Amino acid sequence: MSAATAPKSPSSSLSAPSADRRRTSPLLRLLTLEALDRPGIRDLGLLVLRLGMLGIFLHGLHKATGYAGFHDVVAQAPVGSLAPGLFSFMVVAGQLVLGITLALGLFTRWSGFFMALMFVFIIVLFNLPRGLIDAKTGGISFESSLYYFVPAVTLLLTGPGRISLDHLLTRRG
Repeated sequence: MSAATAPKSPSSSLSAPSADRRRTSPLLRLLTLEALDRPGIRDLGLLVLRLGMLGIFLHGLHKATGYAGFHDVVAQAPVGSLAPGLFSFMVVAGQLVLGITLALGLFTRWSGFFMALMFVFIIVLFNLPRGLIDAKTGGISFESSLYYFVPAVTLLLTGPGRISLDHLLTRRG
């Protein structure tokens, strides 16, 4: 296979504009914000996404400081009443630990997996038993849970990017 017909590696297409990009119209490049399609910008976007996961840490911190009240809420839920102490502890610990590890980019894929798993359980065991539609807002009952589930799955699939402790430890994103 000659050099002209050899397939390009994925990394070479990220570092230099391809012939296809040079032929793309300036208007289309502007409309698609092609200038932002660079590895450093992608890493910055993943950092912003990970730092947004500090919200779940603060959510867990609030539950931890008012733990008795949260324990009572869990105990009143249909499934939570089976083992309210265990469920309360798992949710609070998960939100505190996973929120920090995701924000730091430490064990990101595992943290994303466990965060997503935690929210699957929260959705199935706590949100859905109240019904699919929230009577107060008209939205889906697990909307707020999706705000943490979706970024967790995204970080599970993408990894943390280069601005992370994972990258520092392994030199991989």
